[in-house]
Amino acid sequence: MKGPWVWIGASALVALLAVSLGFVLMAAGRSEPLQGMQVDDLPMLGRGDAPHEIVLVTDYGCPACKRFHAEMLPRLMARFVDNGGAKIRVLAFPIREGSTELAHAVTCLQQRPGSDTRVLYDRVYGQDLVGISGVELAQRLAPAGREAVELNACMQRPETARRVEQQRYRAIVHGISSVPTVVIDRVALDEPWTFAHYETALNATTTEAR
Repeated sequence: MKGPWVWIGASALVALLAVSLGFVLMAAGRSEPLQGMQVDDLPMLGRGDAPHEIVLVTDYGCPACKRFHAEMLPRLMARFVDNGGAKIRVLAFPIREGSTELAHAVTCLQQRPGSDTRVLYDRVYGQDLVGISGVELAQRLAPAGREAVELNACMQRPETARRVEQQRYRAIVHGISSVPTVVIDRVALDEPWTFAHYETALNATTTEAR
């Protein structure tokens, strides 16, 4: 009988091959257009019927992404999301060393019934979790004893690895190579740190829709 680590290893190998293929395609200038990016399965902040969609490509272990969460996300929420004008989809793209297992943990927590995505991100970005793994990482994110055990088990499942690698591959094949990257209504924002760029992009798409 094959143990779980055999399946985890096989899943990791398939994921590695898929990601490698994505890098090859990107290097060959064959990235897919953002208009075809699948996002409906990604965690969401805001209302599903919002007319505009912002895709935030992030690495949970990235200092710049942590800064984006602290400085830019609250402004985006207040200006565009809380009033129903836009929704935010979050695409995990772990590219820093030590970030993949953290992405596994966040993916598991997002699947829990009643999970609050904003609260979860506050918890993740509010700690220095890079390089922490296994049971210790689970305890930092789900301190209640049984919850930590369940989270650690979920982090080891092949399906969890597949979910994360599918998102990583999705970013790569659509030509995304850095984090944080912001895509507004399927158009990549040139520079994500200037708030006026969001106003311009969302006002432009509103005008075109009329």
